Amino acid sequence: MSSDSEPSTTSPAQSLGGFAEQVAAGTPTPGGGSVAAYCGVLSAALGRMMCNLTVGKKKYSDVEPRVSEINSRLEWLDGELRALIDDDAASFEAVLAAYRLPKETAEQKAERARQIGEASRQAVDVPMRTAERALDVLRLLAELGSIGNQNALPDANMAAQLAKAAISGAYYNIAVNLATLSDKDAADATQGAIASIIDEAARLAADLETRLIEP
Repeated sequence: MSSDSEPSTTSPAQSLGGFAEQVAAGTPTPGGGSVAAYCGVLSAALGRMMCNLTVGKKKYSDVEPRVSEINSRLEWLDGELRALIDDDAASFEAVLAAYRLPKETAEQKAERARQIGEASRQAVDVPMRTAERALDVLRLLAELGSIGNQNALPDANMAAQLAKAAISGAYYNIAVNLATLSDKDAADATQGAIASIIDEAARLAADLETRLIEP
């Protein structure tokens, strides 16, 4: 009989849970938007790993207070992105439900159009939040690349690429749903905002990669 103090014999692969199986199933959700948010979760986790490999090291004692702050912020972002995994699936289900509404009478058509509009707006807002939170993670990773444990710089770069993937995945869902929005001014503003996020993410990830490849 094993004691509670003994390490778990479960491998990392065994502890993944059923998320990948849910994605692989023949259902529309969870899909790419939820996977994008999950990439953000993994990015934040790697960032926290770098923080934990920095705190307590004498060499990095001067930056320990700031690294601890970054760790706390990444923990909060982790929770936000975890929630967005479910939010994205729910928003897509709402779009599907709206399109399934009856459209036989004028009243039904009007109500269906209204609900499609609301669901489409939410289907844009949710991945937009995913992109924003992933960019928040990436900004913290960029700072960690300068002050954190340099032995974990490869992990920080992997985290940066995951954050970029989260943003790209979010953008794909935004782009599809923007076309259905009746408010073209709002659609244009959202398009401009996500383009700015993509540009900043690319720059931050490239700068962090340069620190690794060209120290």
